[in-house]
Amino acid sequence: MAKSNHHQLPPLNSPTVSLNKAIYRGSKRELRLDTVLVEQPLQITLKWYELNVFHSRIFSITMRTPGKDKILILGLLMAEGIIKTYADVESIVAELDENRLNENGYENLWIATLAKGITPQLSTLEQYQLTYSSCGLCGTTSLKSLEFKNPPVLNNEPHWLTSNQIKSMPVVMREHQLLFNKTGGSHATALFDDDNNLLNIQEDIGRHNALDKLNGAYMMQVNANVNKKLCAVVSGRVSFEIVQKTVMAGISVLAAVGAPSDLAIKAAKRFDLTLIGFVSEYSFNVYHGDWRIHENKNTF
Repeated sequence: MAKSNHHQLPPLNSPTVSLNKAIYRGSKRELRLDTVLVEQPLQITLKWYELNVFHSRIFSITMRTPGKDKILILGLLMAEGIIKTYADVESIVAELDENRLNENGYENLWIATLAKGITPQLSTLEQYQLTYSSCGLCGTTSLKSLEFKNPPVLNNEPHWLTSNQIKSMPVVMREHQLLFNKTGGSHATALFDDDNNLLNIQEDIGRHNALDKLNGAYMMQVNANVNKKLCAVVSGRVSFEIVQKTVMAGISVLAAVGAPSDLAIKAAKRFDLTLIGFVSEYSFNVYHGDWRIHENKNTF
């Protein structure tokens, strides 16, 4: 039987695409339509005013799931210390030239213009940053680089998070992972407050992008109030970049269903982030900051 190359073009910037797949069970072969997560490159050009001169340079290229590019860019700019609040940005827009769209209609070129008076500190960044959906901003993984970004001081109130809340958060997040339900291919990040309310959830093919989207969306909602008691939950493992993005967003607790790296734990200790790994409905591990967890933290 001739193979099928059917590929249905999605709506503009759709996060998913439909295509045929062949399912093999025993000696049988069956063709079915499948929903697959989209992965496309996003190029971000940064523009800013300095001494009445307009500057422009490529800030980053990253692979991402399209559709929520503005909040992704906001979160990435905050994670890298370029901006502190939503007011630091004048505009974030796509280059709406039809000749610049790729063959499937995705807007992959975006321009972020900083507000007047905001000058980015680019000395700690590579002149040209290339990132991928699985690695975040490679080359910035050091505690010193994070210190140079002047992260906010995290809320240090003790005993506001219970063990039952921690164990329930991934369950609630999983119930709201719409892209994962369709494709099985997305990571998720969710934000909870001290009353265990789900404030936001974002998905992307990349773990780092999902967290950037979450932080960008929350920045637009409440201007990133760093004094609130917040917990971010991620669907995979915790690398240094995940800790960096959490700290730069002013979030004091980070919980993951997977394992943290040694550098992630060192960063959590350096910036007093509560870091929790291997969260399930039965147990979890605390690698630093268990004083933020309620006094009954050992009762499971």
